Amino acid sequence: METKELKLKNPVQFGSDKIEALTFREAKAKDFRDMPITPKVGDLLNVAAKLSGQPPSVIDLLSPGDMTEVLMLMGEFMGPGPATGENASVS
Repeated sequence: METKELKLKNPVQFGSDKIEALTFREAKAKDFRDMPITPKVGDLLNVAAKLSGQPPSVIDLLSPGDMTEVLMLMGEFMGPGPATGENASVS
């Protein structure tokens, strides 16, 4: 199973732990089961917590810049969306 590590530009202090990086496991469909079709930032951050094995309270402490990196990584895990527009093929 592939994992991805994200080194935080602004480490997070959580209790007595200093978290300098988050390691994300490979996503599975079950990780997105409760996510709405049009997810909000919080929905994606909840998935990030699941995939990193961290409580949501750790993800909540991320700097905006690190949060953006996490959100981009979540987009990679979700894969490409359905095609739209002129180049979309119709079956």
